[in-house]
Amino acid sequence: MAAGPTERVADLLLAAKYKRMPLPLQVAGLDFDVAGAFVAVGHFADLVVIGDMAAQGERKVLQQVEGIARALDVMRSRRPLTTIAVGPRPVGKTLEALAQVGRILSVEEATDPAELRDQLAVLLPLELPATLSADRDLGAGEALDLSNHPLAIQLLETSKRGEVAVRDEFHEALSAVFAETEAEGDDDGEAEE
Repeated sequence: MAAGPTERVADLLLAAKYKRMPLPLQVAGLDFDVAGAFVAVGHFADLVVIGDMAAQGERKVLQQVEGIARALDVMRSRRPLTTIAVGPRPVGKTLEALAQVGRILSVEEATDPAELRDQLAVLLPLELPATLSADRDLGAGEALDLSNHPLAIQLLETSKRGEVAVRDEFHEALSAVFAETEAEGDDDGEAEE
């Protein structure tokens, strides 16, 4: 049997290391009948509530989410509230009321896993693409492929002494180039006279 949209959302949040809260959700001693509830772990503090618009109806989901928001306010909680609306997308006054108490993400039926990830991306950890070419990734190789230019070799050696040493060495090399250019310009000027 295929998982329903609520279970697909729950599976994605669990894979992203969210902690599932027992149902009915209890906030400030009150029970709330929602389709699912999760909290982020680590340095994130989001409370994520899943509202099943098809099974519970817009009105019940709205009442539950508004109640949770009020309970969090009474507790003086600083935990952000996010509602994931599964099923028919809320519209009009329902959408407006939900948006006033927290972030709302609508995933409708959530059948395509890639689309579901896109719709919930704001809640998920960032996934960086793999490096396309190891020779372009400065951290991939043990040694950088540098030209045999003396300045490049000199700066690489200086890097063992730290950023400030490299900066000083680079500035000295630039100053030397400018001094040479000025000296050549003066010599050319004297030769013309």
